[in-house]
Parts: sequence; structure tokens; C-alpha cells
Amino acid sequence: MMKRIVHVSALLLLVGTMVFAADPKFNLNARVSSNLFTYDVTNGNMTKKLGIGDVSSTDTVAISYSDKNAGAYLSLKVSDLIGSSGGTTVTDDYYGWMKFGDLKLTAGEWDHRYASRVTTDASSFGGLWDLKYGVLTYSASAEGRVSVTESDNITPWEIEAAADYVFQDLTVSLSTGNVSASNAYKDYNVAEFFGARAAYKVKDVVDANVSFVMNGKNKMQIGAFGNLLMVKGLTLVAGYSGYQDLDNSVNSRNAGELRARYAIDALAITTHNNVTVGDKRLIIYDMVSLSYKINDVITPSLMVANTNFSGDNTAAAQRGNVLVVKPGITLTAQKGATIDAALRFTITNPETGSSSTIMDMPVVFRVKF
Repeated sequence: MMKRIVHVSALLLLVGTMVFAADPKFNLNARVSSNLFTYDVTNGNMTKKLGIGDVSSTDTVAISYSDKNAGAYLSLKVSDLIGSSGGTTVTDDYYGWMKFGDLKLTAGEWDHRYASRVTTDASSFGGLWDLKYGVLTYSASAEGRVSVTESDNITPWEIEAAADYVFQDLTVSLSTGNVSASNAYKDYNVAEFFGARAAYKVKDVVDANVSFVMNGKNKMQIGAFGNLLMVKGLTLVAGYSGYQDLDNSVNSRNAGELRARYAIDALAITTHNNVTVGDKRLIIYDMVSLSYKINDVITPSLMVANTNFSGDNTAAAQRGNVLVVKPGITLTAQKGATIDAALRFTITNPETGSSSTIMDMPVVFRVKF
């Protein structure tokens, strides 16, 4: 109860600060999602009937304030399983930042990324649209059965600090941090937990960056990406992601990545591709999305994503193919206020065992100012 009160008090304090500021510049964001039903097409079973509140782990409310040289952000993750004593609220992200000329300092808990993830048409669907740059791993509970160990995030911990210095077209960043478990962040070897990035932009040509994170003794995460800027209407990002375990090379993985988007008037096509190679492990991920903006209110879309898991060191139960087909629609009340709904088919074809087809209907309600 005390933790919940502290979170609410912090949010009210931030709201009060913005209300009484001379020139407030703030954002509010509320995201509520649900899976309205789940139907097993293979067996003909309705495993979840019509309802709301099935995916509470993605419900968030956030508020931020920014001025010329300072700002703050607070995001709370909210459970929609509310009983007579209330629901559960936990801190998701929080941080503050200050600028001193070309130097920016940030402290708290947040994700410090740089490369464009090519998600212009993602709206608030989440899932595979939220897949970050990095080496892929199998995840039974994730959309497409795939998750990622990031390569472009130089603050992958829970309590962090970073400095960014801009000199003309060059940006240099340094970070450090650790997790909160067992109070690890209070006493740790900075040489084993730090991040660094160099980014350079040539106007209308390329925006490139290289990131390096030491995430534990002899555990390294590496990313290098280039965003080509030469063709109008085209976004093209290509790069490399790596996870290197110097103590046990069996855990090391490398990935080649390519993402692109091309827009012609109201039609946009996006593709995300990742090939991750490990010790006798191979994951190939390909996604393509089509969207067409009919008017300011209605935007239909279609996503098709395929993930293939293979290799002698890939568990037998994981080897095979997972196909996600997701026709959807976005309804926009005004800028920042959307409802995303989709009919999702997940078709699993394992090398051993039976195939399955699951149909469900994720819906996301979001208001963002």
C-alpha cells in the first residue's frame, strides 16, 4: 500500500509542477490493451471468451515535462485486475535530464536507443512492432515466438546514468548502471557494466552509429547501424547486432538486420528482417506490413511475419516455423488518440509434434497528448 501511495504522490507532484509552470510543455499518455477472445482453430475450442483486461502487463500511464534545459518522465504500469482493495501499480520508467550547452545528463530508468526502428506505421499495436534491434531468441509467450537481446540500447539495466555530448554532426554517449536485485547497483565494478556510443550524421546521406555495452564480466552487446537518407520517401536501415560471451562462446550470437519503409501517397509498405546465427542455431525472421490511410480516421493494415527456428542446438520442440497473419484497423479520433484492433492468426508448424492455428483479437486503446 505504501509503495502505491508513493507512486501516486510522485505522479501528482509532477502534474502540479506542470500546472503551475510558466510555460508548461508536457505529454500525457494512457495505453489500455486487451485480447477480446482466443479461438483454437485446430481443435475448435474457445479458450477465452469475450472480455477485457486480459493483457494487463501492457497497460501504462505516463506523464512527462520538458523545458529548455531540463525535464522529467514517469511511466506507471497498471494492472486492470482491480478488486475491492484496488489494483497494482508499479513503476515502469522514470528519469530526469538536464542540459549544459552541448552536454546532456540523464539519470533514472529508461532505454537509451539511437537507430530508427522503422515503425512509422506501428500505431499502438505493439507485439512484433516493438521488436528491437538485437540477436533473436525463442520465447514461447511472445508474438511470433521471438524475443531479442538488444544491441542498440546502452542502458539495458534498471538504475542508470548517461551523458551525451553533441559536437556538430557527431554525438558521443557514455552510460553505466546495474539491476536492483540484491542491491547490485549500490556496489559494482563500472568496468563490467557500462555503455558507449558514437553517432555521426551526414545530412541527406546517412545517419550511422556504433554502440557497445559491457553487461557483466566478459558479456558484450554490440550494434552498428546505418540509416540511408538519400531517397525521398524511403527509410532504409541496415546493420549488425552481436552478443558475445567470452566465458562461454556457445552463448554468443550474431545477427544481420535490414529494415525498410517506402511510402507512396497514402500507401506504405514496411519490412523488418533479422538473421541470427549462433552455435549450431539459426533464426530467420521476416515481417512485411501494408497500410493504407483512407482518411484522417480510418487506416487498415495487414502484417505478415514468419519466424523459422533451426539448427542442431535448437531444442527439438522449438524447431520449425511460426507464421503470424494480422489484418487490422486503426481508428483515429484526433492526433494521438487511436483504437487499434486486429484479427490475429498464429500458425505453428513444428518439425516434431502437431501443427496448430490460434485466432485471437488484440485491441489497444491509446490517448497521447
